[in-house]
Amino acid sequence: MNAADHDMDRRIARLERKYRVAIITAAISSACGILAVVGAVGSSAVAATTAQADPKVINVLRVRELNVVDNNGVTRVKIGAPLAHAVVNGKQNKSRGGQPEDTMSGMLLFDAEGVERSGYATVDHGYSNVLLTLDDKNKQHAMFIAEPTGATTLRLFNADTKDRVDVAIDKDGPSISMIRRGKEIYRFPSA
Repeated sequence: MNAADHDMDRRIARLERKYRVAIITAAISSACGILAVVGAVGSSAVAATTAQADPKVINVLRVRELNVVDNNGVTRVKIGAPLAHAVVNGKQNKSRGGQPEDTMSGMLLFDAEGVERSGYATVDHGYSNVLLTLDDKNKQHAMFIAEPTGATTLRLFNADTKDRVDVAIDKDGPSISMIRRGKEIYRFPSA
């Protein structure tokens, strides 16, 4: 290899590093932009006004899926419409949201091992709920559900022991229920 070839290889490698950094920066910036819109609609209007004034800013980014990866290449945040079915114990579930035909769109968070640990999504069929879930490495343990009719439920549960606590509110008012080992032990107001 002569000096010119060595110089060319070095320049190509440097350009490839700069390209990877630019892609990662764009992905993180896009994810932050999407989260900002979700979290604060009011501030997004100010950002849109600013973006329109700057010709270097992309005003609209349309993607089906955005994956943010860590330094090890592990996906840590996935934003998608629809989201892929959950992977539990290395196997892909046939449903997301409870029914095989259900699809969900939103954002998933993964731990350093790539295990899904949380999600914030809308169910596209059936109840059309908005969900926030918190999971251990194998199962869900908390779910916050907002139904399209305004009913809202906070559910804490342990699938292994069949224990569950629901705190809910709907058109009939607030309610609390507790289930231990699969049997209801408390409900207020009583049914």
